[in-house]
Amino acid sequence: MSTTFLILLAVLAFSALVGLVLQHWFLSRLRKQHVLVWETLGRPTLSLNHRMQSYLTVWRFLWRREHHTLEDLRTIILGDFLRSYMTGYLLLLISAIVALMLNQRAD
Repeated sequence: MSTTFLILLAVLAFSALVGLVLQHWFLSRLRKQHVLVWETLGRPTLSLNHRMQSYLTVWRFLWRREHHTLEDLRTIILGDFLRSYMTGYLLLLISAIVALMLNQRAD
């Protein structure tokens, strides 16, 4: 593997950790400040044994910008940042996959 690819993998791993921290902050804020919304979303947490449907519900909530209905500017800003961050991470991940495929073809 090339040095560039190893650096890209390290960036992806670090970015994933940052994303998990942001998700934790957002879900914690929902749980503490907006209990009804948190319960409606299926009481989402970052635990490994949590249902995938709950994660999809949270992402749908963010993608549709339903968090803008909350009367809490900090939660809205955090939700917007998390949404943007995860969109950027997804683009980075897709780029890494494409780079890996191109690298495999070149070899």
